[in-house]
Amino acid sequence: MSIDISTEKRFESDIEASFLTTGGYVQGADVYDAKEGLFVDTLIDFVQRTQPIEWKWFEKLNPGDVKKKFCAAFNNACNEYGILNVLRNGFKHKGRHYKVCYFKPESTLNATTTALYEQNNIAVYRQWYYSVDTNKSVDMVIVLNGIPVFAF
Repeated sequence: MSIDISTEKRFESDIEASFLTTGGYVQGADVYDAKEGLFVDTLIDFVQRTQPIEWKWFEKLNPGDVKKKFCAAFNNACNEYGILNVLRNGFKHKGRHYKVCYFKPESTLNATTTALYEQNNIAVYRQWYYSVDTNKSVDMVIVLNGIPVFAF
């Protein structure tokens, strides 16, 4: 694939095409919630698909706006322990444990861990407007299960 870097838009397009065709990424389709700092629907969908029993407990223990409460629990854990720790280990809320991603298992012997790893949603978004207060954006962001992890 030849890359035309004569224009910024074309350069972004070429990078995006590479991620989508050979990188295993998907085209981002969720709407970013700048207040929460997340692509909320993608994160909630991931937790519901990979941890249905834990999600039912979360709903039971947190009546009302469940999505907003889950985002608050996630953000509180990130503020307390750091996002890398939460990505690696998940977080606890009211005695229940929630994972926000699954890392590649060392082997494929355990079908369950392999299947969970394959449930990760890694998306690329162009022109990411990240702030509630300004109309500033970055050219591109990589999002893991609704969590922005790398902007450029």
